[in-house]
Amino acid sequence: YALAILCAGEERIVCARKESPLVLGVGADGMYFASDIPAFLPYTNRVVVMEDGELAVLTDSSYEIRRIDDWSLVGREPKLIDWSVDMAEKQGYPHFMLKEIHEQPRCLRDTLRLQPVYLDLMAKFLDRAQELFLVACGTSYHACLATSYMFSKLACRGSHPVIASEFIQNYGNTLGIGSTVLAVSQSGETADTLSAVSYAKDRAATILGITNVVGSTLTRLARVYVCQQSGPEIGVAATKTYTSQLSVLTQLAIKLGMLRGKIGHVEGEELHEWLWRIPDITAKILDSREKQVMGLAKRYAGSEKFLFVGRGINYATAMEGRLKLLEIAYIPSLAYAGLEDHVFGFVDGGTIAVFICPNNNSRKVLIDEMNLLRDAGANIIALAEEGDVEVAEVADDVVWLPAMPLDLLTPIPYIVPLQLLAYYTSVERGLNPDRPRNLAKSVTVK
Repeated sequence: YALAILCAGEERIVCARKESPLVLGVGADGMYFASDIPAFLPYTNRVVVMEDGELAVLTDSSYEIRRIDDWSLVGREPKLIDWSVDMAEKQGYPHFMLKEIHEQPRCLRDTLRLQPVYLDLMAKFLDRAQELFLVACGTSYHACLATSYMFSKLACRGSHPVIASEFIQNYGNTLGIGSTVLAVSQSGETADTLSAVSYAKDRAATILGITNVVGSTLTRLARVYVCQQSGPEIGVAATKTYTSQLSVLTQLAIKLGMLRGKIGHVEGEELHEWLWRIPDITAKILDSREKQVMGLAKRYAGSEKFLFVGRGINYATAMEGRLKLLEIAYIPSLAYAGLEDHVFGFVDGGTIAVFICPNNNSRKVLIDEMNLLRDAGANIIALAEEGDVEVAEVADDVVWLPAMPLDLLTPIPYIVPLQLLAYYTSVERGLNPDRPRNLAKSVTVK
């Protein structure tokens, strides 16, 4: 629970926390409380994070925190959160989601300025792990799925990407001192992720964390954590936090590969140089492809079936693109790494098939699958490298994207058009993409 209790005639509010997030805001003109910092960010960026089993008494000018079990006084000073009021405002955009999509170039640059010491330390723990689990929910799980490909390709390091709700049931009996859990959570308060982390920590596993919120529960449970520096994300559908997670995790994979001797110094420097280009590539995509994607959304917003197909690391991109469309446009959709027989029973003349098709060793197979789906009646949208004539001959619409030197670097630029497609489809259907029905920003309860 996370409770706030008022009593008639009392000029105080009593707050208490157990296994659900609760943060206090200390303002010049009053005290605030919420489950997440952005709720009171327009009023203050001085924050006190409450811990499990604590109670706070608030007046209009002070707060007092005590332990519930023994009533001992807890001294905890506010922390200054490096988030501005402007970050919690739309700044002329019609929705927070669109604003946050356009903030991605800046957020990506910020992730590249992280202090390397924490990534280096995290890489050492990953290298020593006897068994490695990548644990998260929703969009963060898709980042973990992509990371498993990067760890394998760049560092020859096997890992298990696991949806947090299934972690204990699937792997609980195998955990021990040789286990390492890398948990990813935008809020640092995702209930299923924290349950998995706490369970693993109780069994002597090493906990590593990536989150967007300093002081969150995940940062306190982790032996080492990295803050992804995305700034507050108000829109319920994750956009900039996903690409920021991918950027941090790509840096981590490169460091791990170099530590394990699988990547040479020159190759590592080249990969880092390309990572520094991705923010500008993302900005170019937003500038040059947004109107085209808006047009696709207008044309296909009435469709009730979407199919996303991506192979290799871009299976994660297909999964994330599908999730975005389902979250905010409420369109039933599927995501596959390869077409299975039963898919063709799903396809008809009203189906939109979206292919993530960079120039890699899966390209020809994907083109063959485009032909099969087109013959079955589907409309084909392809995301492909600029100038790919074979894709252009098959697809009904092609969103051209810049060439990338390595397939493992494509998930960030290739997700951006899919974020835009979901956003504009939601708007075309008369929905509010910032407030999808029955969804909250952080799933803090089970």
